[in-house]
Order: sequence, then C-alpha cells, then structure tokens
Amino acid sequence: MFAIFLHESMNPFHQTVTSFPTVIYTILLIICSLYWIVAVLGLVDLEILDLDMDGDIDAADSVAAQNGIAGVLLKLGLNGVPLTIVLTIIAIIGWILCYYAIYFGGALIPDFGLLELAYELVIFVAVTYLTILLTAQVIKPIRTLFQKLERDETKHIVGQVIVVRSGVVNKDRGEGLMNDGGASLLLQIRSTGKQEFVKGDEVVVIEQNKERNLFRVIAKSEFSD
Repeated sequence: MFAIFLHESMNPFHQTVTSFPTVIYTILLIICSLYWIVAVLGLVDLEILDLDMDGDIDAADSVAAQNGIAGVLLKLGLNGVPLTIVLTIIAIIGWILCYYAIYFGGALIPDFGLLELAYELVIFVAVTYLTILLTAQVIKPIRTLFQKLERDETKHIVGQVIVVRSGVVNKDRGEGLMNDGGASLLLQIRSTGKQEFVKGDEVVVIEQNKERNLFRVIAKSEFSD
C-alpha cells in the first residue's frame, strides 16, 4: 500500500510537501503524529519532556511563562483545549490549506528568486491566519467537554496522595506527581503556612487555587490524623 508513495507519479506530491511553505506544516504534522503514536502505545514515559524545577529556578518564572502562553491562546480563541490537540488540529488544517494553495497556485508562482520567496511567504502568512481562525471554530464544540472533564478531574484530585517531585515544596513553589492509575499527573503544589516538604515526601491535596492553577497540600500523616 505504501509503495504508491514511492512511485514516480508521486514526485509532484513529494516536491510540494517538502518545499516551503508546506514543509513547515509537514514537519509539525509528523511531530504530532509521532506524539499520538507514542501516547497511544505508551512506548516511552512522556514525563521526560517535562522541565525539572529543581535547583535555583523560581517557580514564579514558570507560572509567568505559562500565563504568557495561556494569554496568547486566549486571544486567538485556542484556549480551553489541551495544547497537543490544538497543535494537531493546526497541523492538519494548515497542511491541507498550504498543500492545495501551492498545488493549485503553483503556476502563478514567479520563477524568480526573491519574487518566488515573497509569494511563498504571502501564502504561508495567509494560510497560517486562516488556519488559526478555522482551528478556533473547530475546538468550540469540544471546549465544553474538556471544561466538564477538568471539573471532574479537580474533584478527583482533591484528597489524593501526591509524591513531591521538586527539591522542595513550600508556600511559594513546588511540584508533585499523582499516580492516577495510568500516566502520572504533574501538578503545581504549595504547602500551607510555613510547612516545607522535600523530594519523595507524600502529601495530600486539600484544595485547588483555580486562579493560579495550583493545589494546596498538607502532610499525609497530618491528613490521616
């Protein structure tokens, strides 16, 4: 079945998907496809992609960066859905639009260095803009579903045991892992008062701070009492 992709008749296809600007979306589509294959088959632990907050990194910097990304997604109407799904939809829509824009508009592309590059840049910008608009419309129907799942997940997390992952957990910073029966869930956690915990300690979630997207925890022994 895959032999057809190696046939000489597919050369125009290969040339289009591997040339600018389509190649940008081709690479993104390949990355997204590999991600979902790995996620479905569980071939590797996806937590290896997480940045370790141990050391001298201030957790506030991480929160600020996350808020910055979240702010951009909110302005573009791409919020409320996991980033991996958003990127996958962008990759699919962008690849289709870019491929056919180049395929049908190939005859219009001037065969002159700078003019050809300028034309391709215009297509890339136009396709990217249209892709974002279409992606925002596609995720609207499923945003409500994920909001419901998030509420259910919050109810599930409160009262659960978390293993401290960062070097320290205090009222200002800290991370922990919750084993939910599948892949572990990485959470931003904070202690109450002047309590401090170290890597490997077991704590229990007692409440969520929705504004800062973090969870308050206490010692497991304290919760048991």
